[in-house]
Amino acid sequence: MPDGHNTDHKQMNPLIGSIASALNTDDIESRIRRSPLDGIDDVSALSTENRRDLLDKMQEYLFEPTTMTLHLCTRLFRMIKRGYMSRDPRLLAVRKQSLGISNYGGSQISDLPWLDSYAKCMRVDGETGTGKTHEVRNALRIIPNPIIHQESRECGWAHFVQITWLYVSMSHDGSLGGLLLNVLTSIDQTIGTKYSYQPSLSRMSNEKLAVHVGIILRNHAVGVLVFDEIQERNFTGAHGELAALFFLRLLNFGIPLLLMGNPRGLAALDQFSQDVRRTGSAGSINFEPHDIGDFDWTNCIAPRLWKYYVLPDAMTFSDPEGSILFRYSGGIRDYASRIIIAAQHLALDLGDTALTEEHLEMVYRGSDYLDKDRDMIEGFAQRDPMRLMHFKDVRVQHFRRKWEEMRHAPVDAYLHESGARSPAPSSQEPSDPCMSAPSKPVRTRHKVEMATAKGIATRRNNEITKRTGVRDSCDKGDMRNGGLQDFLIAGLDELREDE
Repeated sequence: MPDGHNTDHKQMNPLIGSIASALNTDDIESRIRRSPLDGIDDVSALSTENRRDLLDKMQEYLFEPTTMTLHLCTRLFRMIKRGYMSRDPRLLAVRKQSLGISNYGGSQISDLPWLDSYAKCMRVDGETGTGKTHEVRNALRIIPNPIIHQESRECGWAHFVQITWLYVSMSHDGSLGGLLLNVLTSIDQTIGTKYSYQPSLSRMSNEKLAVHVGIILRNHAVGVLVFDEIQERNFTGAHGELAALFFLRLLNFGIPLLLMGNPRGLAALDQFSQDVRRTGSAGSINFEPHDIGDFDWTNCIAPRLWKYYVLPDAMTFSDPEGSILFRYSGGIRDYASRIIIAAQHLALDLGDTALTEEHLEMVYRGSDYLDKDRDMIEGFAQRDPMRLMHFKDVRVQHFRRKWEEMRHAPVDAYLHESGARSPAPSSQEPSDPCMSAPSKPVRTRHKVEMATAKGIATRRNNEITKRTGVRDSCDKGDMRNGGLQDFLIAGLDELREDE
């Protein structure tokens, strides 16, 4: 069994005791931030091979907290703590409930009675590359896992292994059997068990195995079970319905869930009001490609990515607001990291000692990117929905409406109105632009959103008034009211629904 964290807390719920400090978000920025460059004082002294190794580590190991980080961590950590509060093993009623759930072994998932209470569930969705998985994994990383408890008469155990979090990917074919195997495999990797190899489990039907998996999760007091990679292609039809039932049963067993994937995939949970209510009970967070003036992009992501620099001489250009990086990434975090990594690799290949804009352009037009990559990037960078139409997992209509509303109201105007825009660079810039922002960044984000909403509402009313006169004078089939672009995009969405 892997090394765990021993605990013997007697004054606090033992399931919370060893992770209480980790769940504190007061100092989350300093605890969650990390960089492979930490501890390297003189980059100029590195060998070329060292530079390449550091670049290869950037995308996976560099993490810069944003206002979204605090927003997600606050909700996620609260959900974990709340779930453990309701499963305090010192309470007789909780131990009786756990025993009752264990007695369901051998039953089919569809035959179980529904318990009176449910754990909380959180939804995180967004387009590919926007950082949702990166954010969740880094939040979980700072929570000790697993926790090994010694004998406790108060809790009724001689030895107990607690799994504070479990990360599972959806099965590639969306089958319930594949999903259950992924859960068991993740448990084995976390605590060193062999559940996924047990013949008694492999001989069970999926409906019975689903119940047994729920019992195992309850018996190990899982703090949160994360299901990632929920996509339209693996979460639709009968497969999606079985998985949705499994999710609801786990919540009923007291296991908090975090469901994560593409918005079109998670939309399969929106067909029934019960699923909507249960799966969003701890909140829903949406990740989208950043706009050029977003606070997180300008003050956190872009500056920190540019600081990840391993060439011996300083860059020949500056990008204080992240506009150059935006042009080559469309505000998509994964593409932003990719261009910086690839451009520095190219500079090393050419024997250059400093990064130039020409390196960026050469990489972007070269073999590091497919034509479809450039369609995605330029579709978002230029707010052009037509470049995104052939991607089935991109909400083209959503972004078209969003950009139309923003067309007459630039982001800079919103930020200026809200007072959230950072001051112009001075000769004495702060070393950490993101964390030199107000001490409560979530409020800053809220103010930006409120100012944006007010501006959009005013401009929308003016636009509606203006268009009404034109529409009244046009025939119903006139393409001026809505435009050819709207017609094509709407037609594409209808084709997708018919597939």
